[in-house]
Amino acid sequence: MTSTDHDQVLLETAAVWLRRIQAGELGPEGQRTFRAWLAADTRHAAAMDLVTRAWTASGAIDDKGALRPDLTRARGLRLANEKTRPHRSWRPIAWMPPLGGLAGGLAAVLSLALVWLWNGAVSEADYVTAAHDHAQVTLSDGTVMRLGGSTHLHVRIDPLGRRVDLAQGEAEFQVTHEALRPFHVMAGALEVRDLGTRFTVSSHGGQVRAVLLEGAAEIRDRDSGRVLASLVPGQQVDQDGRGPLRLGKANVDQVKARQDGRMLFDDMPLAQVVPEVAARTGIVLRLDDPALGAIRVSGSYRADDVAGFLAALARLHPITWRQDANGDYRIARRR
Repeated sequence: MTSTDHDQVLLETAAVWLRRIQAGELGPEGQRTFRAWLAADTRHAAAMDLVTRAWTASGAIDDKGALRPDLTRARGLRLANEKTRPHRSWRPIAWMPPLGGLAGGLAAVLSLALVWLWNGAVSEADYVTAAHDHAQVTLSDGTVMRLGGSTHLHVRIDPLGRRVDLAQGEAEFQVTHEALRPFHVMAGALEVRDLGTRFTVSSHGGQVRAVLLEGAAEIRDRDSGRVLASLVPGQQVDQDGRGPLRLGKANVDQVKARQDGRMLFDDMPLAQVVPEVAARTGIVLRLDDPALGAIRVSGSYRADDVAGFLAALARLHPITWRQDANGDYRIARRR
């Protein structure tokens, strides 16, 4: 096999990998295999660089993951060798292998940024907010996260994708869409996959809710990757544990109020308000009489002022409230 034939094999292999990544077909085992392939030879990273550039510029990979021969010839795609590699020195970087150039019509030099990308650059971080805190975070890819109170999530961004694991709480995501790096949010048994999207995901005590505000999103089974639902703006899905998925219309105003640090209730029974307040604030409300759960609650209230909420409620309904030694609020019928 000539060196040209060997280069073509590498380029074809890289093209197959790129199509699988773009299609979201790499599971954990596939990602490990891909990283091992990259680490085996620096020319593999160079091949990934070339086909990525070609794919971005002209769609030079067909549905089966092969390079289109007419475009490879027209663009002169080939890997550099010791004779054709331009003499260029790069400042050494501890976590990066030595870089060489790429000769050919599309790329004269191996892109520093893409070599860094394909050789496994990874960023990870945990984000935690207190009960009454709200934070806005811009990730390295430009995605903006708005975190509600009592939220804990982990973010990982690597060359193959972007993943958020939401342990608890609520977050809104304004996602910078990248075809080659899908954005996933894992919560409970569900995976929310970005398709160019603004959405919220909440997880409280095994109850998961995803609300699509803009764009499009897929809801998948976290373990199997099977698509369970495709959302349009204004829709939400709910799941308790591993129970059935419930698809319905979202209360978008309520979602926006939560992100602004407020609790919005629209004719909601007090029995449903109680766990909502606990999930949002970490403060426990207890009903001395279960029949009080039938009281209907409406209005917008500050999430950091539960006492103010209860005082307003007492002005409208025949109830009293007090805080016990544990810090819980007890609601009783007014005598």
